[in-house]
This record gives sequence, structure tokens and C-alpha cells, in this order.
Amino acid sequence: MFTQTWRRHWGLEEDPFVQQDADKDPVLPRVPAEVVHSSFDRLFGDPRMPGPGVVFGEKGSGKSGLRLAMRRRLEGEDSAAFLVEYTEFDAFLNEARKADRLPPHGAKTPRRVVERFGLADHLDAILSLGVSRLCHEIAAGAHPRARGLVPKQKATLLTLAALFSRSDELSGVELHGALRRAIRARRPLAFARRAAQLVMVLLGALLLVDAHFDLPVDLGAIPRAAAQTQTVLGLGLVGAAGLWMAVRRLWLRGRASVAIRAIRVVPRDPEPLARLLQIVPASIRRDLALPDGSSVGSRLVLLQRFVSILRELGKDSFYVLMDRVDEATMLSGRAELMRPFVEPLLEHRLLQFEGLALKLFLPIELSRLYLGASPEELKSMRLDKANTIPELRWTGQELAQVASQRLMAVRSADATDDQPGARLQDYFEDDISAEEMRSTLAELGTPRLAFGFLGAVLAEHARDLADELEGDSPEWRVPRRRFDLLRASWQDRARGLRRALN
Repeated sequence: MFTQTWRRHWGLEEDPFVQQDADKDPVLPRVPAEVVHSSFDRLFGDPRMPGPGVVFGEKGSGKSGLRLAMRRRLEGEDSAAFLVEYTEFDAFLNEARKADRLPPHGAKTPRRVVERFGLADHLDAILSLGVSRLCHEIAAGAHPRARGLVPKQKATLLTLAALFSRSDELSGVELHGALRRAIRARRPLAFARRAAQLVMVLLGALLLVDAHFDLPVDLGAIPRAAAQTQTVLGLGLVGAAGLWMAVRRLWLRGRASVAIRAIRVVPRDPEPLARLLQIVPASIRRDLALPDGSSVGSRLVLLQRFVSILRELGKDSFYVLMDRVDEATMLSGRAELMRPFVEPLLEHRLLQFEGLALKLFLPIELSRLYLGASPEELKSMRLDKANTIPELRWTGQELAQVASQRLMAVRSADATDDQPGARLQDYFEDDISAEEMRSTLAELGTPRLAFGFLGAVLAEHARDLADELEGDSPEWRVPRRRFDLLRASWQDRARGLRRALN
């Protein structure tokens, strides 16, 4: 029998267990938002009073599913949180490699890159994600309250954009201009400096004209120096004004270049920042906290100001969801590379940063960072205050409930709850009890293995059925013989995977 025919009998429009990658799962968004792991609420926290969260789990344990559940809770026009997902690391790591001038395919390149990838680099990457999203939303008109920011906050927002924003559609100058227009940032006049430069140029020009040409007005009553002296004075004033403007521009461009070079993980053009520094008042420019080298302090100041701007726009917290560390190409899932990459983030001053909700979904291999830490390291991390889950585990009951909800999510619109197929147990013969099913799923342990097993059982059974099967035939349901055979196979697979990981 074709699988589609078997699914049609049960009122299923598609395979509920076909996708084992949460980010590519078409069924997961249709599962009710409350169908989550029992530790979800503890890990999620309260967006109005944000806090950190750290969860360790083996491959397929549902870490990405938890992250997507958080995203579903946080998205929406009335959300009190601003959200970014820190899940793509290859671009940041590659830019760090270029900054260190390391060969792309060197045998020691990955280790050297991750050992030099410090907290400042992580903060730059997080700020780049957050600032880029916010700037695009403001430019698109999504935050009308941005026009009400005070001048210093507007200057800070423009500085953050010049330092960190990225766009696939616009250049840095174009995005900066769109942002400036959206928040209605006025250009300060800098009246005193410009007036002094203008007076110097006009006075110098007047001296040069008077020395070499006949003026249309009679200035005979005014004592004048010799033509040669007037020429020297005129050239000196014009030259001094030009030199003043050129030196100032070069100095500010140099400051912009130093700040941009300090950000190793984001390729940037210094031109938007250089232009901004030339127009903001000196009092504001001195307080911009531009990055200098690998200093973490300046990044934390910028992060604090970014959070303050978000609050002015109606967002109580900044959620950063970090996941898929083991899928980065340069890290290649190796614990000896992932540990130095993640370890800088397990620092108390970042995890407990006011307004920041840093949620780390980490592979189980990295749990040694926590379980094997010395007392001094534990004091630095303070993961006891970070809603830490040492190992993400599922009970058989939880997995069975989620499986039933996935079945319900793919049922056709005309199927009713009292028809067979609304519960997981409907698909198996009566001698396979609900308790035995829960025990089997619990031993498999993870959603990926549990749903893979269920999908394999149902697909194998449907394939061997005859096409002319009667609608009320008991053969539509999975028999014990097939259940036991595939259960043993998948349990062996689960044990083999855990031995390889541990």
C-alpha cells in the first residue's frame, strides 16, 4: 500500500514524524505553543524581568525545539521583548580568522581562531545581530517611537548603526541615511566652529582681492599693509582654515578607523562612522564609548545603551537565543573547539546583565564546563543563578503527548476527535499498552529518536499492507511483532549514539 493511502485512511494530510530538524520542521509551528518540555517555563523566565538560561542536551534532545518555542512566545506586535537568534557562527568565525591573518585551511587554524575568540567578539556579534534588526525595523517604520528619542540617544543609535549594522540590500551609507531620516535626526549646526572657519576664509579672500585687484568700493580712508604683506596674510588665513578642516577630518577619520578595526567579526566601512563623528557635538562625541581593541568594558557600555534604547521603544528586555554551536563548520562538532568558543559567555557579568536574557542551548559535551568547573570558576559563572538545566531529559509521557499533538496537527479539517487517529495509541494493536509505549519512548530518550522510531514503525507497516484492505480491518494498526522488531533496532541505535557521545 502507498503511504499516502494509509495516511488518508487515518485522516492525516502529511507525515507527522518526517522531519527531524526543528528548524526545518513544517509540523512544529502547528503544534500548540503550550506543548513544550516541563522545564520550559523555568528556562524562559519573564520578559519583564529577564534572566539567563543555560540548557545542556544531547543531539536531538529538543534544544532547537525549545528555542523555537521561545521565539513563538516572544514574537508578536505586543511582545515585551526584542529577540535575536545567535545561531549562525561561520561568518563571524571566518571574519575573526581574516583579522588574525590565518590561512583558511590550516591544520591549526580552527584552534587558533576559537582560542582568540573572546567575550568582546561575542558581544560584537550579538550587537551586530541586534542593531541590524532594529535599524531595519526602524527604517521600515516599525518603531514610530524612535522619533521621540532625545538627541543623545539618537546619536548613540546612529553610532551603533555605524559600528555594527549589516544589510544585504543597502550599503552602510545608504542604511545610515535611511535610519537618520526615519528617526528625524537633525544635523547639529556647530555654529561657533563653522563661523570661525568662514570668517577666516572670507577675511583671507578679502586681503587677497584687495592686494591684487581694484575693489569696487573706496577704502582709501582705511590704512592697509603693502600688497605683499596682504598676500601673505590672506594665504595664511585661507590655508589655516583649510588645514584646520583637513586635520580635524583626518583625526576623526582615524578615530573611526580604529573603532572599526577593533570589531574583528563584522566587516565594516568606516565612512558612516567618520561622517557621524564630524557632525556630532564634541560633548556627545566624547561620550560615545567607541570600541578600542579587545576591551570588554566598552562593549558592555554599548550593550547597556542598546538595551536603554530598546526600553525607550517599548521593549523591556533583549532576548538572545544561542543554539546550533555544534553545527558551525569551523567547530565541526568537536568538544575541544566548542569549549573555548562558548566558555567566555559563561561569565557572571554577562549572564546577569540587566535587561539581557541570554539563553544558551548547548551540546551535552559542553556540560563539563559546568560539572567539571573548579570552585573559582563556578564563582565566576554563577550558573546556580542562571536557570541551568544540566541535561535535557524527556519522560515517556511527555514524548507520547507531543507525538499525539503532532498527529492532531496534520489531521484533515473534516476529521473529528472521536474518529480513530486522534491519539497515538489508535495506531497500534490493543496488546501494545499505553504504558509500554511510554516506556519505549522514555528509553529512546530524545524527540529525534522517539519520533524517528514512530515514523519508521508507521511507514514500514503501511508499506506491507494490501491495497484492497477493508476500512474496518484490524490490519490497519501496527502489530506487536513489527513493534518489537523495530523497537529493538532503535534502542540499539540509541545506545550506540550515547556511547559515541560519552
